[in-house]
Order: sequence, then C-alpha cells, then structure tokens
Amino acid sequence: MKKNLLVLFAVFCFVILKGQITIIGHNEINSSPLLNTTILIKQDGVIKETIHTKAKADFTLKLSFDHNYNIYFSNTKYQNMFMEVYGKNIPKEKQDINMVHELNIPFVLKTDEDIDTNAFKKAFCKIVFDGNSKMISDSIYNNNFNRTVLKNTLQTQMTDVVNPVVEVPVLLAGRICLNKNLKLPVVNQVITALDKNGKVLKTTATNRFGAFAFTGIKTSEIAKIKMELKNAEGSLASVSLFNSNKVLVSETKLVNNNCEWLLKPTDVQSLTNNQYTFNIGGKLLLSSAQQKKFFANKTIYLCNKYNTIVKKTTSNVLGAFVFEDVRPDDTYFLGVDIKEVGSGEKLDFLNKDDNYVKFFDTIAGTRRSLKINSNYNQVFNSISISEDEMKMNVNAKVYGDQNNNPLGKIKIILLNENYVVIDSVLTDDYGAFKFKYLPFLKRFYLSAHNSDNLLDAFKNILIYTMDDKLVKIITNEKGKRFIYKPIDAEINKIKDIELDDPWLDLMSNKPKTNNTIIENILFETNKTELLPQAKEVLNKVILVLNTNKAIKIEISAHTDSKGTDADNLKLSQLRAKTALTYITDAGIDADRIISIGYGEGKLLNKCKDNAPCSEIEHAQNRRVEFKILQN
Repeated sequence: MKKNLLVLFAVFCFVILKGQITIIGHNEINSSPLLNTTILIKQDGVIKETIHTKAKADFTLKLSFDHNYNIYFSNTKYQNMFMEVYGKNIPKEKQDINMVHELNIPFVLKTDEDIDTNAFKKAFCKIVFDGNSKMISDSIYNNNFNRTVLKNTLQTQMTDVVNPVVEVPVLLAGRICLNKNLKLPVVNQVITALDKNGKVLKTTATNRFGAFAFTGIKTSEIAKIKMELKNAEGSLASVSLFNSNKVLVSETKLVNNNCEWLLKPTDVQSLTNNQYTFNIGGKLLLSSAQQKKFFANKTIYLCNKYNTIVKKTTSNVLGAFVFEDVRPDDTYFLGVDIKEVGSGEKLDFLNKDDNYVKFFDTIAGTRRSLKINSNYNQVFNSISISEDEMKMNVNAKVYGDQNNNPLGKIKIILLNENYVVIDSVLTDDYGAFKFKYLPFLKRFYLSAHNSDNLLDAFKNILIYTMDDKLVKIITNEKGKRFIYKPIDAEINKIKDIELDDPWLDLMSNKPKTNNTIIENILFETNKTELLPQAKEVLNKVILVLNTNKAIKIEISAHTDSKGTDADNLKLSQLRAKTALTYITDAGIDADRIISIGYGEGKLLNKCKDNAPCSEIEHAQNRRVEFKILQN
C-alpha cells in the first residue's frame, strides 16, 4: 500500500514539476474579439488536436517541450493563417519551467484589397525560446512578415492587358489654376470629362489647392474637360490646366463663366498617372463642457473600408497630423484609440486652415472613427494637403553587424533622389540620428561618412527604427561609399510627416525676429466679430505665446480694394483690435501684443481700385498677419 502511495506521489510530483509551453491567444479582427474560430495543432507535422472556440475569442494551448508545432487558424470570412512554435531546442535543464506566452491573433478579411493574401503562405508569427526562461515572438521575422501583408498603396490597380483590343481605364490627374499661377488655385469647382460627342464620362471637383482626379477613364474616349467657374464675374483671367507634376498642359479663357480644354492625345498622356494619390490631414481638438485642448502627441490611424489599419502616425503638439498615399474614389476611416476620448468629450476635426470639418462620430472596435470618402466631396477636398504644405522627419538607428554595436558619432547624410545633399547630422552614442522638419521628399537616400575607416570593420550595417524594429540589413563593402536606398515600405518605417505650420518653430524658447506669419482669419462682410475658424487660429497663437515667453507679436489686419479707403482702414483697425482682445482675454499680457489696421494699403497683388481681378485674387488680400517680435 505504501509503495503504491509512493508511486502515485512521484507521478503527481512529476506532473506538477514538469514544465510546458502555454500559449494564451486572443482572436481579433480590427482589435475587436472574433468568435467561432477553428484551431488545428500539428506536432512535428502530425495533427495532434483540433479546437473550436465557439462563443469565445480567447484560447489556451498547452504544448510539450521537445517538439515543434504549426498552429493553424481558420474562420469563415477571414484569411486562413498559421504560426510556428519551436520547442525542440529548449535545453533539458530548462524544461521544468512553465513558459507562458500571450499574443493577439490578428485576422484579416479575405476580400480586403489592401491585403496580399499570398503572404499567408508563410507563418504570420514565430514563437521561439529566448535562451533563458521564456518563449518570445521572433520580432525580426514577425516585422519582416508584417511588411509583406499590406500591399504598396502606390501599386497600380490596373492589370496588364494580354489582349491589346481591350482598353484598360486609367487615372487622369491634374490641377486647375488662374493665369498659369499655381498660387491661384481654382478651389471646390465641379469639373467634367466628356467624349467628342459631349457625353459625360466622369464628374469630380477640385480640392483646396485646385487638384482633381478622374478614375476609370479610357484615354480613347476622353476629348475635353469642362468647368463652370462660379463667382468669376469681372475677371478677365485665363484658366490653366496642369498635370499632377505641375507641368502646364493647356490654357483657355472664360466664356460666360465657363471654360473647356480640348485635349490632344499628348495632353491625355500627360494627365495620365495611375499611381496618383492624395495626402490628407488637419488638426484634432478634444473638447468638453469645461475645456478645449489640442489632441497632442496621440496615435492616429488610417484604416481602409474594412477598418484594417493601413497607416498610423502621431499628432504633434498642435494636434496636427497628415497621411500620404490616399487613393482617389475610395473609403477610409480616421481613428483614435477609444480610451483617449473620455465620457462627455468630443473629438473635433479641423482642416489645415482651422475650419471645422466634422467630429469623430463612429465607434469601430477599439477605435473612435470618422468615415472619409475620397471622391472629391466637400469634406475630402477641405482636408486635402499638398506636398508643399508638408514637412518630414527622418529618424533611425544604425549598428554594425549586430545591435550591440551602435555606430556613434558618425555623420549621416540625407540626399534627394538626384543625390543632392539636403542635410547632415551626427549619430548619438546609441547610433540614433534625427532629421527634423525638412522639406517633404517622396524618396530619399542615406549615406555616411566613413571617418577613420570606422565602417570597414563591419560586414553589415543594420538600420533600426527608433523603437528598435529592424528595417534593413545592408552589406557593407570596404573602400566603397556606404549608401542606403530605402524602398517605399522602408521609408514609411523611418519617416514621419508633419503639416507645415510656421507656429511650430516658435514652440521652443528661442526668440525669433523678422518673421511674418499670414493666416486666413475670416470675417463676415463689413463685420468684426470672430468666426469659429478665426478663434481656432487665435487659440494656436495663445498656445505659442504661453509656451514661448521670449516673443511678442504685432497683429495687422488687411482688406481688399473693394469699398472706400477710409472705410477699409477703419474696418481693418477694428478687426485687429478684436483679435488682440481675444488673446488678452485668455490671459496673455497686453504689453506683448500690438494691433494695427492697414486697410487696403498693403495689397499682395495688382488688384487696386477698379482693377479687373477675380474673387480668388481679391481674397488673397483679405488677411491677418502676425509679425513675430523679440520681447
């Protein structure tokens, strides 16, 4: 009897002390729980077990050491996928440890056009022994896999045509401006593509910088583009059609507020750009009954129509953000983590000019979202951003051979695609470098000075993101110049984009002088009351003045030439005074602000009294300027 008890006790101890691999998983789709998943476990290639989660999203797998596993996941509408768990190489002396690893299983829809389903022929995740006491995700493999899942947003959706008789529709893109001047865009005007018989092929509209795109157009059919230019009375301007590269294609005159461009085959070819995309952005404000504040330093997501995250970025100190490579005629969701918007709070979206657009009105999984249709509606047009309005930051870390060899104090050079040097910077002691607030480049290269042949000691140069994710392993050739030419997917890992906002330069405590900032602060005709958009601009000014105590400002208001000189002078003085009062009411010392009204005394163009000017040209002169002065 005692012997039997001892045997049972030994078995019990063995079971208790014998370790195992425990995988705790959470099935999800777009950060929301996904139920009814089938999980098949293969141990060394042999089916060991099948699990059905049914009404649960979570599961637990208990796996033995000395085996490798393939874990397969399937769910009706979603992409089948698998992960690998490596338990064979765990030393015997470590096999008394219960190694627990927890992870999310991110499913994707089979029908999601942004997902490359071929990627899932490989394991989406590898779980390996860390050499000490844990099972961990193989971050290098997983990061490399994740780069292959999302298709390149610049990839053309036009397939190659085997039969030359079948014509594939293309994308035509361009800009419309006045007088060959890209600084005079024709904004928010409906334009139409027609065939030679006048049949409408497609209708769209220009955005806030005059850009447009026609999708699904056959080049053999389109014969002309037509536009009605509203509010053009009194204007003798010509209207210019540019392609997406800002090259003039054609020019025409207004006839009864209408214009049209007859297109030659070469014109159509010039306008054709199947890889054309847009940039969108703006500013987020979090408001409640008690306060309003910038939604600063928060993660912003760009999701496709299936709510799959396509891109993400971080808002700056003014709550501003921008996304590039948004396709025309598609559906997107802008999202933020739901925990960032509290009960009783509202997240407002403003465009670059501080005009209110919409508020984030949708709950989608773990995100609060706003639906955006990129079909040139008024909302989309108002949040479009040109490359001229964007700045970029390039941040990364460089190592030699392995990430315990940071390349400190080496000179990193940033070049454009024509190999012209844009800027240079030294890495810190940890191999990190940062290029801040540079003019936006779609493509760039990185090089390094090989001082004292420091780089020749290494076979490979490793590029990591600032949060320690591997981007690229580059073979280093001794005696040759090191240069890194990142592909699009790699550029997106080390580059982030900001809206060009001159106020950001003033957020530091470095005093600035002789710096004039022009804002489109609008007033109703002959009135001095601040509109909501004007208050948003002035809130930004207040934040800058509170942050940088070393500056004061001069506020100057200007009018167009309509009306009498005396009336315009008085009106501008009152408007400048209104802006000053709003700022001082927020607690800014009145001694730091000067207000002046110039009336029509400082026009920016030729539009003096009775000059034949368009409404667009007159609008250039209706402005408020902020001159930054040293305190």
